[in-house]
Amino acid sequence: MKREELEAMLKKTEEKIKEQQLLLKDLSERLEALNKQEKEREKYISSKEIVELIFNKIGKTINMSTIKRWADEGYLGEVIDEKEKFWALQSKQGKKRFLYPKTNTYDFLYEKGYLLPEFEVLDRVLVTNQSSEPIVGIVIDSRLMKGQFLYTIQIEGSFETIKNVKEDILKEASEELINE
Repeated sequence: MKREELEAMLKKTEEKIKEQQLLLKDLSERLEALNKQEKEREKYISSKEIVELIFNKIGKTINMSTIKRWADEGYLGEVIDEKEKFWALQSKQGKKRFLYPKTNTYDFLYEKGYLLPEFEVLDRVLVTNQSSEPIVGIVIDSRLMKGQFLYTIQIEGSFETIKNVKEDILKEASEELINE
């Protein structure tokens, strides 16, 4: 190969590397924005998700106009346009989708009787936490705080209690689960 050819190939390769480095930087920034927005999106609930939540919790069907009325009356907190606030997230085309802060919405739904804790006082539960062995206990209290139910569990066989146990690490304690 001649010197000119080598120099031309070298220059072309350097240009490709610069182009790819810019692309890499852009993709990294977009991924970081996406991660931040996914985490922030978890703090909100859409009208459709509210309908599903109420149906799953108490079996009642609520229509979208009821949710719109609640939002218009300010019961669900600040109304946010999903596409505007979460531009990096993939969203469906078409109509505007409104989001509401989970804390305000859950508080309102709980007060109205549309949102109930998964477990009741005196339910026998299994506390599943990756950092320790599952613990069998009895629910002695539950409360809604910042958009999630927190429980106080009395450990079976002792008077020791665990406070502020999140609902998502509890399971109904059946004999099969306990004996595993």
